[in-house]
Amino acid sequence: MERNGDGRVLVLMFLFALWLLAFGYSFVAYTTTEATGDGFVRGVNRVGAFFGWQGVAGLLAIAIWGVGRRWPKGSPVRRMSLIPIGLALLLVAGVVGVIVWARFQ
Repeated sequence: MERNGDGRVLVLMFLFALWLLAFGYSFVAYTTTEATGDGFVRGVNRVGAFFGWQGVAGLLAIAIWGVGRRWPKGSPVRRMSLIPIGLALLLVAGVVGVIVWARFQ
């Protein structure tokens, strides 16, 4: 006998696990990728690997947020579904902040 909402819980747990893998692997990919290129662009491929996996994690974060919105407002599940998208927004804000800071130096 399945309770109402058990399928949503499994979908959310599966998406959360995939997000955690993609988010964590972005750091592993950055540290384990061999730097290629010469001069100024040496190692840009490492940054590309990091942001590529962060992009995957960001798409999964949007999916988690969408599934989490189906729970009542203020519920722990709904608040927990905001963590991945919050981290993605912090990353975007950090990158924009570094670009603006570098622009005015």
